[in-house]
Amino acid sequence: MKLKKDSRISKFVTNKQKSLAVRFPKHPLFKKLLKSLNYPLAAPSANMSTRLSSVKVSDVIEEFGSKIKYVLNGGKCQIGLESTIINLLSKPTILRLGGMDISKIEKILKKKVLIKTNSKKKIAPGQFHLHYSPGIPLRINAKKPKIGEAFVLIKKRKTTLKNYYYLSKKNNLQQSAKNLYTLLRKIKKDGYKMIAVEKIQNKGIGKTINDRLSRASKY
Repeated sequence: MKLKKDSRISKFVTNKQKSLAVRFPKHPLFKKLLKSLNYPLAAPSANMSTRLSSVKVSDVIEEFGSKIKYVLNGGKCQIGLESTIINLLSKPTILRLGGMDISKIEKILKKKVLIKTNSKKKIAPGQFHLHYSPGIPLRINAKKPKIGEAFVLIKKRKTTLKNYYYLSKKNNLQQSAKNLYTLLRKIKKDGYKMIAVEKIQNKGIGKTINDRLSRASKY
């Protein structure tokens, strides 16, 4: 959103831009925190740049260790993927796909929105080419794994192979989104050096999952 000319918000928060990204959290615990403050709160994501987002307390501790003193524990994230970013500086434009259905956004705004998640001009961190990486090479739209690869699937198969990991049991996109980052973290902890992911339906939140996997594959 556009900043007012006389805005007192620090330039360190806006990266010296004439705009400001405003978060609208859904969680009641974080809403309660915001209501208890008499000043605006700068709230970056709970992960290191380019790395996987945190979806539960243990992820945050794993990312930052002793660099932080406290964690406000609201439980595991309900959606599992980052929020939708919409640019309202001119014509409403989606900069990052999230868990919210675009049709709902259009209904509220009463107008169509553009989608420019890969534009050359980057004004939001979530647009960068490499992002959401598990820290090891990741291959998308794979039909089968190569030797030494962990294989991520969206539907249960009749196999007991140890390198097969499931986002869901019955091709459930919502469940897959919720489990994505937790599964990618587990695969790395299990010692795999490469990940292959089968093709995921590019519809609904599946588009968001594919966006995250595509950026993670640029490792």
